[in-house]
Amino acid sequence: MGQDGVRDDVLATIDLFARNAAVPKGGELVRDRVAGASLGRPLGYALPPLTDGVTAAGPGAPRDVLLCFPFDLEELPGGRDYREATLTVLLDDGPHAVTLHPAPGSTAADGAEVAAFGLGKGRLRWVFRAPGRSGALRPDGRWAQAVVRLPADAIELSGRLSLSTVTVQPVLGGAFRRREAETPHETPFRLAAADFWQAAAPLAHRQTTLPGIWALDAYEDAGPSAADEELPPGLRRLCLAVDIEKYSARDNTDMIRLQRVLLRMLRAACERAGIVWDRCGRQAQGDGYLLVFEPGIDETRVVPDLLDGLASALADANAAAPHPQRVRMRAGLHQGIVHEADSGYAGSAVVALFRVLDSDPVRRALADDPAPHLVVAFSDGLYQDLVSHGYSGLTASGFRRAEIHVAAKSFTGVAWIRALPAPSPQEDQGSALATEGCGAFSSATPSAVPDA
Repeated sequence: MGQDGVRDDVLATIDLFARNAAVPKGGELVRDRVAGASLGRPLGYALPPLTDGVTAAGPGAPRDVLLCFPFDLEELPGGRDYREATLTVLLDDGPHAVTLHPAPGSTAADGAEVAAFGLGKGRLRWVFRAPGRSGALRPDGRWAQAVVRLPADAIELSGRLSLSTVTVQPVLGGAFRRREAETPHETPFRLAAADFWQAAAPLAHRQTTLPGIWALDAYEDAGPSAADEELPPGLRRLCLAVDIEKYSARDNTDMIRLQRVLLRMLRAACERAGIVWDRCGRQAQGDGYLLVFEPGIDETRVVPDLLDGLASALADANAAAPHPQRVRMRAGLHQGIVHEADSGYAGSAVVALFRVLDSDPVRRALADDPAPHLVVAFSDGLYQDLVSHGYSGLTASGFRRAEIHVAAKSFTGVAWIRALPAPSPQEDQGSALATEGCGAFSSATPSAVPDA
């Protein structure tokens, strides 16, 4: 928990500087900042003893722990893209890797090609490369995992993390400017053995759905070979994604504050909607967050309450912050088949959700008008299922239909967008959606004109 009572999932927010910076004659090295990154706090899951006759179980036997290393890269401005990202993990005092995920030579859920190194060693490295000659890496929501073998008497696991990137920027004549960057120092981490999650029955019993839980189940049932071959279950899930406007323009301390504020707002919204936080699938995106709700929820009730709760929590957060620190956000809602894969949530529903959330029409709805603090985009399918039928708390007033075209990703779709002017934090919104649609969305000007 952080000082404000919210669980702090961030280990460090760091800068990446250009390699081989020139040193002026008689001067000091001037570091050229290329990008930034957020390192998530590593997670440890104690795995049950092996029973394959190779590794002995019982007192004095080594223990296996699944380590998860989440990280987000900063969104790049000005047409720049990430072509490559490398995460390096140095383990202290003897532990070594038994398996690596993503595995060497595999492909990540977003199409990134993965090279992984360090089996049997304490120095681990994952290289994520954009597919094709002109592809780009998505900067956020990345995980690397390793099963690490610890000595039986180990009371903690510690190590250091570092990142490096390759970015490209188009220049005149169809060429690209390529830049390599790295973190200026290694970031230490430390996990007490007593704090490891137990990967046997307790996690499944609590229905915790963090990224990687399906991989843990596979280890419990049949070992890593089965995890590589079996398709994880695909369930229809409601998904909420949020993104903070102009996050990368903030300084480091403000980025950390915003991540804490974002978690607080999402927890408040879930509580308002009667959603149990620990039953949500959660994936940090650095400047945003993905929530995957458990199957079988009543979307006709949950969706309006969720948006009311998010709007109220955002108003409260901004009322307590000076103007330069106020938060403006985009939110997207979609539902479809989602798989809990080894390194996060996979499926075309998740991809489509982020395509809409990052699209120009949704970004412009927030950027072109200073009044709204929140813009919400419904996928067309979800809008037709919920809003068009007039369920209590959901009306079509104020929604605007927009055509979504993302040529670089070969994506087309339809979204329904609504902007939310900042409500008074003292105002008891109650069930604000029940009277005029999405709470303070009632003041938005209705429009049915599609964006070209």
